[in-house]
Amino acid sequence: MKKKFEYFLNAIHYCLWLFDIKFGDFMGKIVDVLLSPVPKYLFTKECKKKYYERLSKVESIKEKFFYDKECGYHIGWANHWFGYFYSGYPAFFSFAFGAYAMKNVEDIDALVKLLILAFPIFVCYIPAYRAVFTKDRYLKYFKQFEKEDKRWHKKWKIITILFCIGSCVAGLLGIVTAFLIFIC
Repeated sequence: MKKKFEYFLNAIHYCLWLFDIKFGDFMGKIVDVLLSPVPKYLFTKECKKKYYERLSKVESIKEKFFYDKECGYHIGWANHWFGYFYSGYPAFFSFAFGAYAMKNVEDIDALVKLLILAFPIFVCYIPAYRAVFTKDRYLKYFKQFEKEDKRWHKKWKIITILFCIGSCVAGLLGIVTAFLIFIC
């Protein structure tokens, strides 16, 4: 069961990384199109020559900055989005517990309110952190997932989208539940 949980979370993380790369490449193309007239029309011939010479040298630096699996831009955002979407599920309980505590305990300190809200998310995030980020486990899984066929990738992209939608729904249901607890 633990291995299935680990596999599931790493596949979600991998697909979020792929989504971020795809989105980043799309945005990069837009920026390139918008900025391409600058060197073409505003640079002198000498400046254009230096610009295009340096452009090829910068490509490898850019590649490492964006696509490095350990510390690149896209893996950083994938880590962020993974944590955000994973935390949406326990957020339901955070909102419900928080509303219950605020309604039933009269003098509750702001720090205690924050702890009540954060505790379920924190406790539930520990197994996910261990399954994906401890000892960079995701790197091992990324190597495995890169070898998978198109059918596997399509299946897990759909599962990832559903996972993200489910997280948002769980968070919204938590807010609605908190509201209902608070007013009833």
